[in-house]
Amino acid sequence: MVLYVVYRAPRESKSRSILPHRLEELGCRRVCRSFLEVDEERVNRVLKALEKNQPILLKRVREIRKPRFGRNEGISDLGSLVIVMYATPKEAKREKIKIILRKAPYIRLCRSVYAFSQMHPFFDKNKELVDALKFAGFIREIREDVKVIPRVVIVDKGSIERLLEETRQRVENEISSINRCCKELHTKALEGELEAGQVRDALSKNRRRFITVKKAAAFYGKWLRMDFSRSLMKSYRAVAKVNSVLEREQEKRSGYEETL
Repeated sequence: MVLYVVYRAPRESKSRSILPHRLEELGCRRVCRSFLEVDEERVNRVLKALEKNQPILLKRVREIRKPRFGRNEGISDLGSLVIVMYATPKEAKREKIKIILRKAPYIRLCRSVYAFSQMHPFFDKNKELVDALKFAGFIREIREDVKVIPRVVIVDKGSIERLLEETRQRVENEISSINRCCKELHTKALEGELEAGQVRDALSKNRRRFITVKKAAAFYGKWLRMDFSRSLMKSYRAVAKVNSVLEREQEKRSGYEETL
């Protein structure tokens, strides 16, 4: 059986240059950057060589699996995944990819390698978010090579726990970023540092970010049973707080115009 191994490339230049040669000697076939194909009988030696690089072991399956949850142990299987990978593009394109990924519920395996739920339509019936096919299509639109591998499952449970925590933290960070932006905006609006139009434009941008992360959080809730309700409520209040300043300013202007 052929298996897949994903790893996080080392930052040290010496290890970065040596490791690919070592993996090739062990019989690995490079699919894309840090995503490798390896025969099952060689996989233990490959995992040993990658033990300091957070290796993730995957395999393809014929059936489409649903996520599995233990009664007391949390999630034990993420279900069938679609892997999308591409060569790292230039800085300008990276920013475009970063923007579209905000609309995509995904798990980051390593740089430029992302896992999406194979059952995306089941969790996103209104097709409001970016799935694996839309994301791969976008990468092609910006003229980058992309590879897609469907019906993949993660074999080792230790990797699942780590990836889930990273995913949770990434969503929490996005929500926290919206909160910070709204708090700064609220302060500047109260102190008159920004005109009403500037406040309105900035608030509109953060409101769109909030709506997007709220939809993504709902998807993660259905897919991986992650609960972001507390954090989202803080963002909702932060957005509403800025909006209340705009409403008060509007009321002042309306009252002033009526006295003229």
